[in-house]
Amino acid sequence: MYLFILGNMKKYLFSVIILIVLSQFATAQEDYRIGIKVGPSYSLSRTSSDGNSTDIGRDGTAVKFLIGAFIDLPFKENYHLHTGINFASKATRISITDPAVLAGQKISERYDHEYLQLPVLLKLYTNEVILDTKVFFNFGIVPEIRLNTNNETPGNNFVSEFRALDLSGNFGGGLERSIGVNTRVYAGINYYIGFLDQVKTQNPIYDDFKVKSNLFSLEFGIKF
Repeated sequence: MYLFILGNMKKYLFSVIILIVLSQFATAQEDYRIGIKVGPSYSLSRTSSDGNSTDIGRDGTAVKFLIGAFIDLPFKENYHLHTGINFASKATRISITDPAVLAGQKISERYDHEYLQLPVLLKLYTNEVILDTKVFFNFGIVPEIRLNTNNETPGNNFVSEFRALDLSGNFGGGLERSIGVNTRVYAGINYYIGFLDQVKTQNPIYDDFKVKSNLFSLEFGIKF
């Protein structure tokens, strides 16, 4: 219990420190915007195997959520740097079939993860398409820190340990509307594609395999 509480305290303290640093940086900029966002997400995995015996594949998807705080820093008209911190939940749903294990019967594993995302995105705006409304597009990279993993199938064991860090690419877009002098709301769709193998240690009885993450999110935000 003590270790669980201490781990959570470290997680939230790290988040607060990052937000403070970003806020201090933003105060040196003109016309910056600070905001929050939240929305549902759709998590799924990409899999591959390096051998001929082990067949690994995606075994389902999961609806999760994403919540975050961000800063938009303009550096040119209609060009912004978008950065901040997100808390994102993900799922790994995978199955393995190998003739050397359980006579080739299909084995499934299900994991739920919690990640801290640190997006660094370029955000591009159009001119107004209708009154007070602009279209935007964003792309960039998203370093991710794994905070916690819950194994929903503890009896199986072909993934022994997941990596603590991941790196995703991001691209997306949406609509943003002004609802006051300093207040704007937006809705957008984002795709996060994982670049790194999530598996750090696997069961050696299987051929080497890789698991990478995909995340689609529908995000609603407000900024001031």
